Amino acid sequence: MTPTPRRILTAPVTIGTFLLLVVPFGLGWLKTALFSPLALPGYIIYTIGTAIGHKLAPRFEFWVYWIPFVFGCYGIAVAVGTAYEWVHAWIDR
Repeated sequence: MTPTPRRILTAPVTIGTFLLLVVPFGLGWLKTALFSPLALPGYIIYTIGTAIGHKLAPRFEFWVYWIPFVFGCYGIAVAVGTAYEWVHAWIDR
């Protein structure tokens, strides 16, 4: 069965990847004591995004970069979900 865009966007792998990237980093951002090693992938993505954003518009506050961070994490999660669904469909053939 070929994966559909709806299936990819709402797949458990996509949602799980998104939550794994955003939630640990978000908890650490709210309170430093909650930082865990699980926050590292989100921290790296946020750092790269703020570096690019700071070059483009240096006057923005850091909280502004949360919007592209969340959309970027969802894009990464969709890529992971797409790869998972294609591999899963290929194995089921």
